[in-house]
Amino acid sequence: MFRYEQDIDLSIIIVNYNVRDLLRKCLKSIFSFQKDLSFEVMVIDNDSEDQSTRMLEEEFAGIALLENRRNLGFSTACNQGIERSRGRFVLLLNPDAEFTPGGVTEMVKFMDSHSEVGICGPKMTDSRGRVHFSCRSFPSYLTAISSGQSVLNRLFPQNPLSRKYLQKDLSRTEKIETDWVSGSCLLAKREVFEKIGPLDTRFFMYVEDVDLCYRAKKAGYSVYCLPNVTVIHHIAESSRKRRMLMLVEHHRSMYRFHGKHYRPHVFLKGIVFCGIGIRLWLAAGASLLRGVW
Repeated sequence: MFRYEQDIDLSIIIVNYNVRDLLRKCLKSIFSFQKDLSFEVMVIDNDSEDQSTRMLEEEFAGIALLENRRNLGFSTACNQGIERSRGRFVLLLNPDAEFTPGGVTEMVKFMDSHSEVGICGPKMTDSRGRVHFSCRSFPSYLTAISSGQSVLNRLFPQNPLSRKYLQKDLSRTEKIETDWVSGSCLLAKREVFEKIGPLDTRFFMYVEDVDLCYRAKKAGYSVYCLPNVTVIHHIAESSRKRRMLMLVEHHRSMYRFHGKHYRPHVFLKGIVFCGIGIRLWLAAGASLLRGVW
């Protein structure tokens, strides 16, 4: 299923959906800053309606473009790219991410020098330099009340549950081993996919990165965050425009992850379902008050 060529270091796979301008900025940062690696760029477009593909054909003719006739979701589209890619390493990258100089090269060098590491990610910030919690602990039964968007974290950001899940106490200046890193910029060795398989397409969007890292760690690989590498993460407008649908999909994926890996008995399964449902209800209410749907 998977193939690679020794002369290509890196395959960069970008799944795009109606974020043409951010995609342009992302691609420009790749070609501006990545000079020391042999790499290929593949864009899988999930039926965008904003002329994204036309922009790619006119401005970035050298990249590989795959156009889907409908939105197949993040996991399926990533797998399409992984199957067609050729590099020793695979970088899953959101179109709303922007590189800073030398970032990918440092990530590849780190992976090459650490055979036990299968996946790594950078420090991620917003455009103002504020750090995102892009590396976290695996979800627990308490995640529904302690995640970044939870009421508990918003009202009491220093509470121990949120600090543990979001790994707020970890060093943000040194390389750190973690449970999982965000799929918005996730670098994996090809051998990881060869050993554990591709992304689980049952996760249409969200939590597929958690699932991938969970399976990689069970297979014996380490996962690291590299704070010396910074990637700017702009929040994509495509998600903001469909806020309610994205909220539902995120919570559905979290429930699916618990059922897949933790196999709770009926009582615990009910608690998880209720907890995630309450969190969704609160998040939807907050979005309604802000007028964001």
